[in-house]
Amino acid sequence: MANYMKSEFYRILHGRTIYLLTLALTSLLVLMNVVLFLFMTYAPGFYYGTVRFSFIWPISDMQAFYIGGFLVVMLLSSDEYKNGVMKNAVAGGMNRIHIFIGKCIVYGIVAMISAAVILAVYILTTYALLEADFSVPLESTLPLKVLLTGAAANLPFSLASVVLTVALNQIFQKEIQVSIGWASVTYLIPLAVRLLGMQIQPCARIASWLPWNFLSTEVSVAFGSMQMDALWMHPEGFLKEMIVGAVGILLFGAVGIWGIHKKDIS
Repeated sequence: MANYMKSEFYRILHGRTIYLLTLALTSLLVLMNVVLFLFMTYAPGFYYGTVRFSFIWPISDMQAFYIGGFLVVMLLSSDEYKNGVMKNAVAGGMNRIHIFIGKCIVYGIVAMISAAVILAVYILTTYALLEADFSVPLESTLPLKVLLTGAAANLPFSLASVVLTVALNQIFQKEIQVSIGWASVTYLIPLAVRLLGMQIQPCARIASWLPWNFLSTEVSVAFGSMQMDALWMHPEGFLKEMIVGAVGILLFGAVGIWGIHKKDIS
């Protein structure tokens, strides 16, 4: 498995895909800060050119980390079957389970490094371009603390998203099928359970443990006041995200192992 992982790292690092993806996502966030800076500079009365306002988006939409994990796997594995990578690995005597686990580890590490680079550049440009009153801790440091803690809390399920995408890619291989499957598991099914929970109490309890749901209902940010709270800022909420992420990795991993045995690799 170690040799397979080395070959995957070599393939990824000597390709352009991950660099282009990281550059594109970083550019979008930097562009947002530049636009806020320009409005703050040239539009009198514009009150949104602040660190706090810029950080509101990622804090209130931590699901972006899940989507990022999905994109990394989809883009890096898009030519896998076409180029015969999987077929050659299996023909060379590689255990299918080892191939699956190796993929999850490699893509997970690559996704984390990419996310770290994007966050670092985004945070630096936010503080460099936008206003932050450092005499008011709630204004200058609380948004950063909430953002970084949120990134750490959502790391496990972001990795679970990577594992899910790898698993679905082994089962379906066609990108549209993988995309529909991923969207169904992470968003559509949780939404359906949440709607059922409005009428059926057991469904409401289940819905409260599904990541897309609790990130939608247990995160509170407001630009007009100092209020900024999220479930991961409390020990029980942080633990909840850790547990859900770990369960997701194990569950999706089991699905992937089942799927790679069932799928004909050609």
